Amino acid sequence: MEYTRQQLCGYKDFGAATRTGNWREDIAREGDAMRDYLVKRGEGKLVTQQVQRKMKAALHEVTLTPQHADEYLRFGDTIMLQSAATQGCLSVDTNSEVPGRPANYVVSVGNGKIPVVRATWSLQKAKDTNMKFYNGKGEGDVVHYGQQVRVVNRMAFECNLNLSADIATPAKCLKGTETGRQRSEVTAEVAGALETVWTITPSDIKWSAEMKGAPVKTGDIVALSSVKANQFLSVEGTKLTSFGKEAEVSTFFHKDQYGKNEARTIGAKNLWGVVCAPKGARFVPHEPHRNQDVLEKVRQKIIERASGGGADGLTFKGLLRSFKIMDDDGNRKLSRRELKEGMATYRVHMAPVELDAVFEEFDRDGDGVVSITEFLRAVRGPMNARRLALTRECFKRIDTDGSGVASFAELKAIYGENLPRHPEVLSGKKTEDEVMREFLLNWDRSRDGNVEIGEFIDYYTDLSVNVDDDDYFELMMRNAWHVSGGEGVCENTSNRRVLVEYEDGRPSTVEEIKDDLGIGPNDIDLMMMNLEKQGITGIKCIRLYQ
Repeated sequence: MEYTRQQLCGYKDFGAATRTGNWREDIAREGDAMRDYLVKRGEGKLVTQQVQRKMKAALHEVTLTPQHADEYLRFGDTIMLQSAATQGCLSVDTNSEVPGRPANYVVSVGNGKIPVVRATWSLQKAKDTNMKFYNGKGEGDVVHYGQQVRVVNRMAFECNLNLSADIATPAKCLKGTETGRQRSEVTAEVAGALETVWTITPSDIKWSAEMKGAPVKTGDIVALSSVKANQFLSVEGTKLTSFGKEAEVSTFFHKDQYGKNEARTIGAKNLWGVVCAPKGARFVPHEPHRNQDVLEKVRQKIIERASGGGADGLTFKGLLRSFKIMDDDGNRKLSRRELKEGMATYRVHMAPVELDAVFEEFDRDGDGVVSITEFLRAVRGPMNARRLALTRECFKRIDTDGSGVASFAELKAIYGENLPRHPEVLSGKKTEDEVMREFLLNWDRSRDGNVEIGEFIDYYTDLSVNVDDDDYFELMMRNAWHVSGGEGVCENTSNRRVLVEYEDGRPSTVEEIKDDLGIGPNDIDLMMMNLEKQGITGIKCIRLYQ
């Protein structure tokens, strides 16, 4: 039996029954295959080239939409959605179609934080019954909590890719894990109906009803709920994509904690950060500077409403009027709900974490409500330089050793002369020290028996917010602490005046006992020493001037 060379070499296309091979045909076929390969390579039609082009296009860097002045998220903004659980960003893999579901592409949470085509999205309007209301408010282009939207990757192909989730079925669920059978696989599809519609929900679902209709801000932490699947967008275990190992995405409600009497809260796997420029891709659920920005916005809006335009026209009456408008039950205290709803009427909508930060700043004593003084202080802020300098000067009258702390002994030395005449000391109900310590509680918030300069300033900051006029505040402080000086209406009027007679027969004059705190009406020697320090000499006698 004769065997061909191909058979002897084990060539696969020839069987044992073939005795003579067609070598010319073999060579021609190999040549045709090489020409086809070279043509396709030249035209860029090789599968590997197509995959490389798609990957290069998908990794092309994109410029995110800069944050708007009002911080509101708008339809059409280019954003990233960053997972609170993995810190990665929601991404689409256009190289991988979902098996058995044509025109559906794999969605995952990538590991990179750079804005690229596959990881950038925009929100598009879906049919919503409240759109007419939003348009009437001039917020038709603003995204709101509770509003139905489509999440679109619009730069992957010439057509949009819509984030999609259907009801979990054997064909439309995660395949990798046992629990995956309960969870609908999230894909990006070219077309779609109800399965491509999502609702934006606050990160704390107990606020869902109250936050409904409030604008979504860039930087907010939100949850995305699928309208059809009726579950939240969720991060699951890892899967292999064209870009390596990444977290797969489903719709599932990951409950953070719950009990018989507790409200269920959304877990980190369901939470997403709305990232825009210049925020970058860093995921920070609670940004202190952002909360400070919100606090300043609340403060400025109250000032604007209370003053009719600016801080120059801000008055105690105007602030009190704003407080009363917010105080629905009239108990002269603001609850968390009253503050939130009051600011909503001023068109300042706060996310739960922002409301917590603002309320904590307003509620200085932590009793769960905001008093009028706390409200005034939070809005007006610290004392201005003139009032602060005057307060420090007053503190020097009781801090006789200049240590920055007015001790119990120093204060008793100043006010001790009056203690025996106190009604409760005379009746025997309290001792002089007990009365003195009770008096110190006006300033001594640390309850250590001493008054520090910070406590003194804190007390008068609370008092200052109730006084509109700087001149009146100065007069009040000078008279209360017997601080000499002041000009015009600010001049001290509480210091004792005495009639001075001179040894050389000069005409008598009326002189002020300057800075006479602690000098009683019978302390003639101390008054004489005070006048001599002022340069008034040759005094024969003094008499109280009536």
